[in-house]
Amino acid sequence: MDKSIQKPTQTLVLVGAGHANIALIRRFIKDPLPDVRLVVINPESTTPYSGMLPGFLSHHYTEEELFIDVAALCSQAGARFIRASLCAVDSIKQTLTVHHQAVSSTPLTLKFDNCVLNTGASPADSFPSRHPHCYYVKPIRDLLRVLPFLDQAIKVPNPSLAIVGGGAAGIELAFSFRERYGRDCEITVISKYRFEDDPSLKAGADQIRRSLAQRDINLIDERSVVEVSKTGVLLDSGQTIPANAICVATPVSPPSWIAQSSLPTNDGFLQVDQMLRVQGSHHLYAAGDIVSLETPRGRSGVMAVRAGEYLADTIWAKLRGLTQRAFSPQKHWLTLLNLGDGKAIGIRGPFVAEGRLMFRVKDVIDRRFMRRFSPQAILKGGVMRCEGCAAKLPGGILQTAFSEHFEDAAIEVQGNRIRFRSIDALTYLVNDPYLMGFLTVRHAVSDIWAMGGSPTSCLSLIAVQRADNENLESEEFAEAIRGIKDGAAKYETILVGGHSFSLDQPMIGVSIEGEGLLSFSKQSVKQDDELWLTGPIGSGILFAALSAGESVGNSIDCWIKQATRSLSNASRLAVEHGVNAMTDVTGFGLAGHIKEMLGTAGFSIEWTDEIDVFDDVARCTRRGIHSTAYESNQLYAGSVGMGAPDPVVFDPQTCGPLLVAIQPAGARDLIKAWRELGLSPQRVGRVTTETS
Repeated sequence: MDKSIQKPTQTLVLVGAGHANIALIRRFIKDPLPDVRLVVINPESTTPYSGMLPGFLSHHYTEEELFIDVAALCSQAGARFIRASLCAVDSIKQTLTVHHQAVSSTPLTLKFDNCVLNTGASPADSFPSRHPHCYYVKPIRDLLRVLPFLDQAIKVPNPSLAIVGGGAAGIELAFSFRERYGRDCEITVISKYRFEDDPSLKAGADQIRRSLAQRDINLIDERSVVEVSKTGVLLDSGQTIPANAICVATPVSPPSWIAQSSLPTNDGFLQVDQMLRVQGSHHLYAAGDIVSLETPRGRSGVMAVRAGEYLADTIWAKLRGLTQRAFSPQKHWLTLLNLGDGKAIGIRGPFVAEGRLMFRVKDVIDRRFMRRFSPQAILKGGVMRCEGCAAKLPGGILQTAFSEHFEDAAIEVQGNRIRFRSIDALTYLVNDPYLMGFLTVRHAVSDIWAMGGSPTSCLSLIAVQRADNENLESEEFAEAIRGIKDGAAKYETILVGGHSFSLDQPMIGVSIEGEGLLSFSKQSVKQDDELWLTGPIGSGILFAALSAGESVGNSIDCWIKQATRSLSNASRLAVEHGVNAMTDVTGFGLAGHIKEMLGTAGFSIEWTDEIDVFDDVARCTRRGIHSTAYESNQLYAGSVGMGAPDPVVFDPQTCGPLLVAIQPAGARDLIKAWRELGLSPQRVGRVTTETS
């Protein structure tokens, strides 16, 4: 064994994708620490940058420009990325309780040696509301999800919009929505305080008022909102402001997990010392708008960015055993308010300026910030071989080694029942042991579904990543086995045993057994059969794009939702509706698996005009991105791939859809039944005897 290769001995966990943690991930990419296992926990693969939200709302930035792809950054950093939300922190035991977002499960417990909490705060429930279109600005992702409903609410005669909150966020929203909705929409800003009461806005208060008036935006200050009715906003003065829609940009409140954790707080927010450590803890740090600083400062993006830069330095110093310096927050910073029309107001101390130059300054700062966290901008050299099912050997090699035809599972007749056996294994497609355990079970049971059977039991083979600390290996094993057990429960089978060891390359395998009343060959297709898939394809391209630094995190989140759903009922319905053949689409790609279905009977395929794929797949294909298994799959498919409408047919799939061959008369009822299950079936071709 090569003793010179340093392996992990400790774990640094980053919870949340705030500015501080994003800066730390970038630091790991630029300056990795081989003895530290980096784990990042965030509910979704991407996170929006709040500084560009006003520009997005006023159509200056695209949605793609608004988001930082956390999953892609973690891929570049070699970090584990766990799609989960924080439930509680135990500082004494150094554990986190999280709820996995990718799959429904009971909370998981994760251990840490050092941890940074940077989850962001929650919207403050400041008043009761019965309005059908009352939306909070934070979390920003939630606002983006409801934005279409907000837009629809304004599409009425004489529309009106009320914005509750007169801080920088509320002011920028008002200007952005004026640009978005035009002058026909009446916009009113309701502020509990005067602008002069905010130190970061005080010097520019008069300019802000003039800019609001110039854009026909009403301002009501020194008034509190009592409640929001079905039609408008009731103020403490008794006045009611009619509104078709309402946006709330009031100060945030502490997230619920803080109340579930025995940590020191100040008004519900975490108390931190001069090194941003949670009071009384030397291994737990916190940053962003969830903390209460020893030296009070306003909650701002500028402060969060500065804290991120500080933590990237001080935690590095700690991990290397060097002296840590104290955090020195700014007393004054430049506040830039986007006016929505290509202008901005700049305020720093007594300095105030308005105009296009100020907007150009803000635009340069924001774009530079986003470029710092672009995976492509900090991409390491070299081509990464694809993992998951794309890591299997090419079909041509297997074809040479095994001359006979193989089904998706081995068959054994036992009286009037049939036993099915299969085995599958996956290298880490996503660097999350729990999710990989879950996905491997799903990938393996797919072979049983493809035979028309039901899984009954499984065995596991878990190879954890080798570490110089046995605790890290045992923790990874515990996460993986938990994922396997939860996957087995979802797919109606049980784990009955297994084997484990450690390797430099982690891997999970599952041997699966099942049973059924009948089986059919996947090569029993008939002329004129229609070929149907249970859903979209393109996962291999997405993960190749991820390793290439492309922003595809949202699409991978969508794939995970598809990949973890059960196709048991889809298989049962296929059998009931009389399909002639069925298989699952995995490592050899759609064209390769169709080749296996057509066999040597002289059949060919007449492809449809297009193939339904996951979001971002078409964009990545146009850029020349494909899986490392693409070329071998194209060779394996041979003439079957000729005339295909899209190169995605050669893309390897992990936890892919089922593929069936069925006569047109039976296809209509089957597809209707599949759609009732919530599937998105697509026809990909027809079996013919014509020469390709």
